[in-house]
Amino acid sequence: MPEPVNPMSASPDAQTPLGLEGVTTDAANGAITQTEGGAITLDPQTGLPMADDAAAITESTIVPDAISGLPVFDLVDRAGVVGWVLAALALVGMLIFFYKLVGFIRRGIFADGFAKDVERHLSNGDDKQVAQILSRRRHPAARIGLFGMTLSVANPENREAASDIIASHARKEIDGLNSGLRIMSAIAVLSPLLGLLGTVMGMIEAFQKMEGAGSRIDPSVLSGGIWLALLTTAIGLVVAIPATAFHMWMQGVIARAAAVMEDVCTMVINRGELARKGALRASNVAELRQAAE
Repeated sequence: MPEPVNPMSASPDAQTPLGLEGVTTDAANGAITQTEGGAITLDPQTGLPMADDAAAITESTIVPDAISGLPVFDLVDRAGVVGWVLAALALVGMLIFFYKLVGFIRRGIFADGFAKDVERHLSNGDDKQVAQILSRRRHPAARIGLFGMTLSVANPENREAASDIIASHARKEIDGLNSGLRIMSAIAVLSPLLGLLGTVMGMIEAFQKMEGAGSRIDPSVLSGGIWLALLTTAIGLVVAIPATAFHMWMQGVIARAAAVMEDVCTMVINRGELARKGALRASNVAELRQAAE
């Protein structure tokens, strides 16, 4: 009776696992030698990779080689848990920044040059033209001003009531614009503190190794521990500096939008006074022209 054929040793081609291109199998010691990645040891009983190699394969599957090969990834990985926390904070900060930027653009925050046109038409008493201008704008000040045009401002009592209502709407708009800024501020404040914490923990570990080495201190080990400890502080500063800059820029944009809202609301509430002053100014100009003629 012929001997049973072992499928793992029948031929070199049969010993090559599926999905591993460019590898060769050594049947004597059960090792798969990769041309670009070293050797993977197989279990002689099951033919599967050993535990350490399986963990390496799993890690390479979770993290693509294109990402794990980046210098930034290597530095963050060397920084340990604190480094990954700082990387997560950086990602959250970038997401908030782009989210707020898209929100500013969709709300027309950067198109605020209509306030002068509103003032000119209100001075001329042309309320319909003002309503048309405001209806074509997406700026929060335009929406509030268009709402204010529907309120009566004929007497001081009506103007005071209209002012309170418009101020309430303006506060809601500003609160919506400020959403997310607290998280950005927290990232800017906590990032350098977390970096400093990582540095202190790294220095403690380095000095513990010095204590354990006694008189046989290796300067290379000490210097390596110190620069790894300082790495978290550097990462924290790299995260904190852009977060602070983005936070300050967004605060400036919101402050400008709030100023435009205040100007438009003031003009809408006092549109009667603006119309009377505009008419008086026009009459004075007409009198001066007649006198000059």
